[in-house]
Amino acid sequence: MSVVAIVGRPNVGKSTIFNLLTKSKSAIVADYSGLTRDRKYGNLKDTNITLIDTGGINEESDDMSHAIKEQTDLAIDESDTLLFVVDAIDGLLPLDKEIAQSLRKQNKKITLLINKADNLSLEESSSEFIRLGFNEMIYLSASHNKGFVELRDYLTEYDEEEDIIDADFAKDTSLKISIIGRPNAGKSTLVNALIRKDRLVVSSDSGTTRDSIDVPIKLGNKNLTLIDTAGMRRKRSIKEETEKFSVSKSVESIKRADLVILLLDGSENIVDQDIHLLGLTLAIGRPVLVVANKIDLLTQSDKESLESTINRKLKFASYISLHYISALEKKGLKRLIKLADQIYQDSLKELDTSVLNKILKSALHNQQPAMAGRFRPKLRYAHSGGKNPPRIIIHGNNLKQVQDSYTRYLENFYRNELKLGSTPLEIIYKDQLNPFKNKPNQLNERQIKKRKRMIKRRKK
Repeated sequence: MSVVAIVGRPNVGKSTIFNLLTKSKSAIVADYSGLTRDRKYGNLKDTNITLIDTGGINEESDDMSHAIKEQTDLAIDESDTLLFVVDAIDGLLPLDKEIAQSLRKQNKKITLLINKADNLSLEESSSEFIRLGFNEMIYLSASHNKGFVELRDYLTEYDEEEDIIDADFAKDTSLKISIIGRPNAGKSTLVNALIRKDRLVVSSDSGTTRDSIDVPIKLGNKNLTLIDTAGMRRKRSIKEETEKFSVSKSVESIKRADLVILLLDGSENIVDQDIHLLGLTLAIGRPVLVVANKIDLLTQSDKESLESTINRKLKFASYISLHYISALEKKGLKRLIKLADQIYQDSLKELDTSVLNKILKSALHNQQPAMAGRFRPKLRYAHSGGKNPPRIIIHGNNLKQVQDSYTRYLENFYRNELKLGSTPLEIIYKDQLNPFKNKPNQLNERQIKKRKRMIKRRKK
């Protein structure tokens, strides 16, 4: 087993190198410094090597820089090998020297990666990096995919034939829970509270998390992957270009999740953006659990007012479960995981065809669909069309004329009968086609002669 951390100052290409080595686009990459803040894990394809992407080490002394430095230090402690990335275009900077000196104290195997060495002249001009005193040096151009065969060969040379860390996670077999919400709702704090350590950068400043971070954990006998996402705001509120990347990553995390936790800031009550995020999640078709955080800041009266407001504003999705927690004080977390697991299990229910048809018959008996012109839509039979979310396919005639209100009625009727809880349900209509539509009538010889005689008589 081998763990490799990629370190260096901001904007030298660490995340691009990480994406190329893992053959993914999991790390945000843009022409801005400071995009990566947390540790991001991945695996070198077809190997037992775990790669860790880290935030850039800088000279600033603010709280955010300090938090990023702490995350980088944790990655270094976990690793066996360090890939120290420098910039051939910028040349050797004083900060590079400071980082090199600090890394030497770790007593780890260190390889110097000279990135952005796009041509021979840049390789020659970057010879000054020899002064850092590292024995292993590899010239790269991440933008042109140059030098990566050599780097991969170098890494796999020391690969031990063991199982990788978090094998279940690497095989993508764990329950994936995406945690979404507005900036500063407490998403990273919640993840840290669940894993009981400071895995993610946490700050009172909004927009601390910029990338979607996968955190594999084991709670009891369950393998989970918690996906911390960047805070999502309205488009008109997004001013930084980097935030656009973050929002895109958050939407991707919803699509690949098995279940979504929508985290509300209980101290600020529910707002329109929270409702928008819920609608987005339901449109994608993921089971969702609404969680109100920061209850430690609420009085009993405030909590009652919050619950009343949430129930009123989420009337369109009244089946959604609501739970209260304090991530900071670690209150309500055990119940949270139990609820999440139950909702996920509901989304995987096997739907028996006979049961679905029995429920459809009862629903039609209670209420028929509205007339569409001279005809009423005819719903004949139903069967299962998939899981997570559950899909029910209904066959019949004139089903394109079924009104949205009646579809919602069927969804709620099925959900109550099947006890699906907070799982969204999708109804799909399939019209039975007339097999003779648009097909000419094939006449036999006798019919053809008769048709000719009739035409002849009409002409007279």
